[in-house]
Amino acid sequence: MPRSNSSGGAAKLVRSRLATLAFLLALAAFAVFTLGGVPFNDWLDQRASHTALAAQVEEIERLNHEYELRIDALNTDEEIERRARADYNLVRFDEEAYAVLPPPPAAHRIQGVWPFGT
Repeated sequence: MPRSNSSGGAAKLVRSRLATLAFLLALAAFAVFTLGGVPFNDWLDQRASHTALAAQVEEIERLNHEYELRIDALNTDEEIERRARADYNLVRFDEEAYAVLPPPPAAHRIQGVWPFGT
């Protein structure tokens, strides 16, 4: 049977093609969002975590530099003697060490109220 070129059939064909095109565009938009949007968010998250980690690395490097300075200072006789005197109360063999006691605490006066007496 030959096909008739009626206006109703042509309109259905156009609507069918438009619906298919709209579906394909929606599918393409979903694919772009899924394949492009999610990795973009991951990239933003990684960039933020990279910035935080870079700040931590700088802080650790600063602390390492301070530790290296302390280690270098401990390799000198003057620093070893200073630490021995300050931290461990050590003296040289020809010196005398004195310990000064703190003053005694002030006596607490108890009020003359029962049951304490006077």
